[in-house]
Amino acid sequence: MLRSKLEIPLSLWRALIAALKKRGKGIRESGAFLLGEIDSKKVKSFICYDDLDPRAFDTGIIVFESYGFTPLWQYCRENKMRVIADIHTHPGIWTGQSLLDKTNPMIVERGHIALIVPKYARRWRQSLNGVGMYEYLGDFNWLTIAINDNQIKILKNE
Repeated sequence: MLRSKLEIPLSLWRALIAALKKRGKGIRESGAFLLGEIDSKKVKSFICYDDLDPRAFDTGIIVFESYGFTPLWQYCRENKMRVIADIHTHPGIWTGQSLLDKTNPMIVERGHIALIVPKYARRWRQSLNGVGMYEYLGDFNWLTIAINDNQIKILKNE
């Protein structure tokens, strides 16, 4: 079961989806880390993978090199933030985890949340309908989460 719920302001969700769409150019995967305050479940900002590793999207799938974590942890430390979840896109409507997704968690920590957005984020989404959500259980095991208002909320009044 999820350790904590996720909350994402609608304006931030829109900006995130727009960034993923722009960076993927409709032809490749893109992704980002979702950040929040240390003891919070609310997403306050995001950092796209290619801002940390400029070649992360070059092959069409996400290949995030370990050196990209150094500026991520530095940013988190300086801004008193933590990685709450990660998000990436898939080409079609399928938002299940590929073998690469399952065996290469972005954050190898129990309870970490991974979100997958369909169609390279080309369709603007005001809701989370169709988005895949997974919780890392450790040892490369994942729990599929059915998204509902009890798990994740898009906050419309912020």
